[in-house]
Amino acid sequence: MSTALDTLKTWWERWLLSVTGLVVAALAAWVSLMPSLLPRAWYYQGLVTGVSMLLGYGIGVLLRTVWKRFIAPRIALNSTVASIGDGLLRVSRMAAPYILVVYLITATATAVRWQDQVSDLVHAPRPTWADYMRIPWVALAVFLGLLIVCRMIRRGTRLIARATRRRLGLGEYTSKIAGVVVVAALLIGVAEGVVPRLFFEGANLIFSVQNGEPVDGVARPSHAERSGGPGSLVDFDDLGMQGRRFVDGGLGGEELSELLGARAKEPIRAYAGLESAETDEQRSQLVVDELDRTRAWEREQVVVAPTTGTGWINPNAAQAIELMGAGDTAIVGTQYSFLPSWISFLADREKAEAAGKALIDAVVAWRDSLPPELPRPDLYVYGESLSTQAGEAAFSGIRDIRQTVDGVLWVGPPNSNRIWRALVERRDPGSTVTDPVYADGLLVRFAEDPATLRGAGGPGDPWIPPHILYVQHATDPVVWWDSDLLFNRPAWLSEPPGKGRHPGMMYMPVLTFFQVTTDLGNAVGGSQGFGHLYDTQILDGWAAATGREGWDDDEAERFADLHATAMEQQDRG
Repeated sequence: MSTALDTLKTWWERWLLSVTGLVVAALAAWVSLMPSLLPRAWYYQGLVTGVSMLLGYGIGVLLRTVWKRFIAPRIALNSTVASIGDGLLRVSRMAAPYILVVYLITATATAVRWQDQVSDLVHAPRPTWADYMRIPWVALAVFLGLLIVCRMIRRGTRLIARATRRRLGLGEYTSKIAGVVVVAALLIGVAEGVVPRLFFEGANLIFSVQNGEPVDGVARPSHAERSGGPGSLVDFDDLGMQGRRFVDGGLGGEELSELLGARAKEPIRAYAGLESAETDEQRSQLVVDELDRTRAWEREQVVVAPTTGTGWINPNAAQAIELMGAGDTAIVGTQYSFLPSWISFLADREKAEAAGKALIDAVVAWRDSLPPELPRPDLYVYGESLSTQAGEAAFSGIRDIRQTVDGVLWVGPPNSNRIWRALVERRDPGSTVTDPVYADGLLVRFAEDPATLRGAGGPGDPWIPPHILYVQHATDPVVWWDSDLLFNRPAWLSEPPGKGRHPGMMYMPVLTFFQVTTDLGNAVGGSQGFGHLYDTQILDGWAAATGREGWDDDEAERFADLHATAMEQQDRG
């Protein structure tokens, strides 16, 4: 410990760190450890705290500069007071390195209680004390590393200022402004042009390669009811990594029959990958052709499941739908991107919406064009996370949804969802943002836990079919992240905390935006039923969305056990 402190002191004296900056940095570190939506692993919390310290340090240096250059010169102090102030400043500079380390350790100890409470609220295991004690060191390493980068940028700015002053004959302040402008322009150009372009191009390259790689344990389907199987109009190799997982996954008809103890059909899974056709419309038509090939009109349910990012369809959701429907189902999806969902959210939201609209429009047109002598299956839409935005894109509003499909289940909708946002904003007076009520629940419903809707839509429950259900957690940062958090207190932080949210979480301009933004990187950091994890709630959600009769506590428990058994050998992906 003494060696580390001596090294810190030497570094401090060499780099002349600002005392004011460090004070604000310490406060920022403490704020970063305050309760947020979800608990964080020690290494992630260390990263967040380190970045927070750098931001706080920058603010402190800015305040110190403003004080010294614009305020202090206008304040006259007698020599005695000035001498005392200089002495205190020298002492504080000498003591600051030690105080910073002690502060970080004690602040971390204080934060342990908050983080333990957050972990308990979302039923996540508490980190060990050893993990907590690693946070300050990770934070210091991140802070110092970023500070060195900032010092290098500052040095570059000064070199440019001196060069412009010497070669162009500019004044001192003009050359400094020129240096700042040049460096700022370079940084902005890199941040907005070079870095994003290289990032997205690199991500596309990496994940396009991954998209074509074989997946262990995944093989070409042997049943004609699966895309890529015998007689399929779609090549198995063109389905992409997630598409191949989807068509090969899930229990077959015989396995479903054995598990349910009753005869079940072979489920239909129709899918088109990004390489199956060139456009969204062509891929959607391929899926429709697959529905015709497999005689999907004979099934009780056809479920449109727009995908997220890489073409992923949650296997828990697909299995729940097929299990509850005894295989008398057809689930369809198309891939629109190579990129994971979080990158697609940044770069491909328009692509997601276009693909979702093309798919839903094509399947709706297929159903509506069925000859009168053929059965007409019920048509449902399922979506999760970014795929809810893709699903919403096919409809103008609630009326359009109700006139088009027989039910909808959307879980974990992003805050940017157009229809979801309009409904929440027009919620009934007295209802909360995290658990809103719209039109007394007659047309659409929201649930933090869909288990509360068991028996919904039955006699005496005025939920008019078709049922439209949104499932959203009070602790899901995907649902609550919004740029308005920068300077506006959100309604959900002015209300009593929803299920799992720490009551000590408060709104602070800019800082809360930063907190929730960092929570996005840890959206699955809790346990099932919290954060962005909805797997165990899909059964109840699907029963409510489809108006399943007889869905009570006993039936829900029975199917939960069956679903757990069905998923034992399946990878979430």
